[in-house]
Amino acid sequence: MAEALLRSGAGPGVEVGSAGLSALEGLPADGDAQRLMAERGLDLSAHRGRQFTPALAMAADLILVMDERQKRDCEKKAPRVRGRVFLLGHWQPPESREIPDPYRRGPEAFRRALDQIQLSVGDWLPRVNAEQRSL
Repeated sequence: MAEALLRSGAGPGVEVGSAGLSALEGLPADGDAQRLMAERGLDLSAHRGRQFTPALAMAADLILVMDERQKRDCEKKAPRVRGRVFLLGHWQPPESREIPDPYRRGPEAFRRALDQIQLSVGDWLPRVNAEQRSL
């Protein structure tokens, strides 16, 4: 969901991708996620899960994760990306910075996660787009 929202708001030249630490490689996005995003005019039907790898990490300028555990795990798998890994909710108040994984928790969990993701993506887009313009 974050990938689709970032991609839809990112300016030209900004590449957006996603990968999971426990991704179900090759599988489509969860049905609840697809429905919620379709309500916002975004199509996740082509999305397929892929694993986070050190090679993917090294190719990225910025890595956004949902919680502190993911941040630690990314930095452990690819130590050279320290300083490029941030919480998606980094700019939110401390109690709202981590976004719980809604997978297998039902539609309401996806709706709550998406609300947090939308706010957080809204915080990052001006920064990401400004950085791209300065290159």
